[in-house]
Formats: sequence, structure tokens, C-alpha cells
Amino acid sequence: MSRWLRPDNSLTRSSGFSLVELIIIIIILGILSAVALPRFFRPADFEARFAVDHLKIAMQYAQKRAVNGGCQTQFELSTTGSETVYTLNSDTICDNSGTSSFSTPIKHPTDGGDFIVTLPSEVTITSPVPPLTLRFTTIGTITNEFDVLIATPLTLQIQQADVVRNIIVHGSTGVIE
Repeated sequence: MSRWLRPDNSLTRSSGFSLVELIIIIIILGILSAVALPRFFRPADFEARFAVDHLKIAMQYAQKRAVNGGCQTQFELSTTGSETVYTLNSDTICDNSGTSSFSTPIKHPTDGGDFIVTLPSEVTITSPVPPLTLRFTTIGTITNEFDVLIATPLTLQIQQADVVRNIIVHGSTGVIE
């Protein structure tokens, strides 16, 4: 039989999925997305991550300001009522005022206002419990409010719901991770 006279089997051969199989797969995917996906994309995870990242960036910014500007800076974490606030201030001795205190607010690089940030109400600092003051020296090291070098790594624990994240501050090297 020549190739021109062969019977055409393409109409009788089944290939692919049937409509019933496709509907069952769609139903299974719908159930999985309704049950499993919210566990992967909880707002608590993102808010806690944002708080950790923003705290770490603020500390690194204060440190870089101290090193590049030749003037000590201070990171202060405090609570007022149910709010947790952190601020960045510069040493007033750099303003030629003659006395050393950290009452000159550092300007926020994005909006030019004072660097004062309130954490979301669901986010809490569990360790160490605020207030916390860190001073960044002009050589990049980190001291406490009494200008004593932080010799052992300091771990800040930030928690929201069951999500806990850490920031580790190494005072002698100035590394913030």
C-alpha cells in the first residue's frame, strides 16, 4: 500500500486530557491555592521582615554618617505607650556648641524630615527590651550610651505573631547583620 492510500487514524486516536480530567485538576489547584498559599504569603512575615530590614539600614546609615562625617551618631530605640520608636541623632559638639549631647536630629535621606520612625503596632522588640541606645564612633565601632564599647555581639530580636527575626550588632568591628 502506498503512503497516499493509508487510512487516516488521526481522527480515531485520542491524545491529551479529557474535559473531566482538566476540571479535576483545576479543582485540586483551587483547593491547594486556598489552603496552602496563604501560609506562604502572610502579612506578618512581610511586616516583620520590613521592620528588621529598616532597623538594620537605619543603624548602618547612622554608622556611615559617623565615619564619613567625622561626628558620632546615636541610634535610640524607645517605647512610648504601645509604640516603639527609633531615632537617629548627631552629637551636638559637631555643631560647635561646645557641649556633647545627642540632641541634633539626623535628617532622613528620603524626605528630609527628622529620622524618627515608628514600628508597626504588631511588631515588638523582645530582646533587649527598649530603651536601647547605640552610639557609632567616627572609626566605625559601636558603644552604649555610656561610651563603653560593646564587646560581645548584641542580638536584637524583632517579633510579630510567631515570626522572630534577629539583628546582630558587633561593637568592636562595627558589623551589623
